[in-house]
Amino acid sequence: MATVIGDFLAWWAQHMLELIPERLRQSDAVLADAVLVDPQGPIDAVPPSVAISLRKRGQTSTLGRYTLDGHGMRTAQGAVTSMGGNLPVSLRLPPSLLLEKHLSLPLAAERELDRVVAYEMDRETPFTADEVYWTSAIEQRDRAQGKLKLRLSLVPKMAILPLVEALDDAGLHPAALDLTTAEGQPRRIELDVERHVEGSLRRYAMPVAVAGCAALALAVIAVPFVRQAVELGRVQDRIAELKPTVDQAEAIRRRIAGTGAGADVVSAERTRLGSPIKVLAATTQILPDDTHLTDFTMRQRKLSLVGQSAAAAKLIGALAVDPTFKDPVFTAPVTRMEGAKADLFSIGAEARP
Repeated sequence: MATVIGDFLAWWAQHMLELIPERLRQSDAVLADAVLVDPQGPIDAVPPSVAISLRKRGQTSTLGRYTLDGHGMRTAQGAVTSMGGNLPVSLRLPPSLLLEKHLSLPLAAERELDRVVAYEMDRETPFTADEVYWTSAIEQRDRAQGKLKLRLSLVPKMAILPLVEALDDAGLHPAALDLTTAEGQPRRIELDVERHVEGSLRRYAMPVAVAGCAALALAVIAVPFVRQAVELGRVQDRIAELKPTVDQAEAIRRRIAGTGAGADVVSAERTRLGSPIKVLAATTQILPDDTHLTDFTMRQRKLSLVGQSAAAAKLIGALAVDPTFKDPVFTAPVTRMEGAKADLFSIGAEARP
């Protein structure tokens, strides 16, 4: 888990640093709080000797001079831990170790500058990118020529490898190399940020891992309850949305239940008075094809049939034999229509229950 956090912080820190102009980074680096390590004597001495200082709030205080053997490593680490805490370590090197070269690249290379410079390293220098600590700084953008001019600063790893390894063994993981040119210009080469991050997180790796495992265990236990609460909330919201519709349906149900007796009354009354549709259907079936009605009236089972027929006299008999009708009679004299073979009739009857 600490490795994952370290990788993320390293990536994030590297990209954040790239957004700051180099001159500001150099200025900030000179004033930033840090543990300063200055080699004493030959760089490749075994074991190496170093002077360690502490810079806080612009003030530098010397912690001491240490030979990085077993006892010296423990003493140096204890002094830095007690005084410097988790401050980054800057390894200050003499100008003789700094190599610089000016490069000209296509302007488009700026998008992937570090990758391009690393790819071109063995063509522009006697080293590969893995054999040096290096940094580059853009000096000019010639948009007219489509060129990017930059300064490449590097330090061969083999020259300082014993010193860096001794510092690592002492728990003093260098985060940067600080150098000056022969003209006194400051140069700063950032090392892998993850080296410093891992060093500062190492003491917290186990507590962080334990805390993370505990958090995951709690999450596993809590997830079902959280899901249940979420689903319950959704159901309650849905119930609230449907409540007006449910209330309306309940009101209709109560109204229907309350009007059941009225429906029975209507049904009984319809039975008493008869159904006009049923009587009209029976009349239509009884009357012959040469007969048609011009008026049909039914009031409280009393019928009035007015129309034309080729044989009106036969209608009374046809109605009398049908169980739907009772006491059919002519209510007016049958009249022969002039110029037509049809009689005008008016018949009265009663519809049976």
